[in-house]
Amino acid sequence: MVVVGTSGELPERDRHVVELVAKFRQMTRGQLQTTVFAENASATPLDRTLKRLVEQKHLTRLARLVGGDKGGSAQYVYQLGRAGWKLLDKPGAYWAPRAVNLHTLAVADCYTWLKQAEHRDELEVIQFTTEPECHQSVGSVLLTPDAYVEAGNRAEQVKRAYWLEVDRGTEHVGTLKEKCSRYQDAYRLWQDTYFPQVLFVVPDEQRAELIRKVARGGAETLFEVRTCGNLMLC
Repeated sequence: MVVVGTSGELPERDRHVVELVAKFRQMTRGQLQTTVFAENASATPLDRTLKRLVEQKHLTRLARLVGGDKGGSAQYVYQLGRAGWKLLDKPGAYWAPRAVNLHTLAVADCYTWLKQAEHRDELEVIQFTTEPECHQSVGSVLLTPDAYVEAGNRAEQVKRAYWLEVDRGTEHVGTLKEKCSRYQDAYRLWQDTYFPQVLFVVPDEQRAELIRKVARGGAETLFEVRTCGNLMLC
């Protein structure tokens, strides 16, 4: 199937790749392989698609060093190109970051892990909304999570909602306390039946213990902390 955009025709899967990269702002080749090309045993369809989209300027790419500062191979990170910006009718003049954003890639990692679980029929990714669309005001409190996520399990007829906070271990304790306090204030002001759980995804268990300590004193089930790769939500 071919979809017609403002800059010409794109195959449906090509457009999906462009839209997904725009959604997360940056994605690695591996993330795109898992989320869009998981059914392909060969990497050739992905590589051909990315090469085509870069040549058409729907995407641009940055090199990310793998293996440390003293050496290693480069893995490309993809972001929206000028033609992709036009295709998706993005507002304002085109712009693109000049450096890889590791936090952005960490948020995309969370989506990738959930899609892997979906491919194993362990859950269904119902919604994954990124910034700034996931931000929400509750009374006078502005919540600014990295993403809003809904995941379900059809077999068990379960659906759960989360505010996703991806923590790379760089924020000061004071910043974490202020963030948790905002969620606690929003919880008290919430008018709907169910308040999404606040899910912190952290790099290791040491960081997890710190955030659990900071979050202590809130509603019993308000905060959940998981380490990277451990995102079984249902």
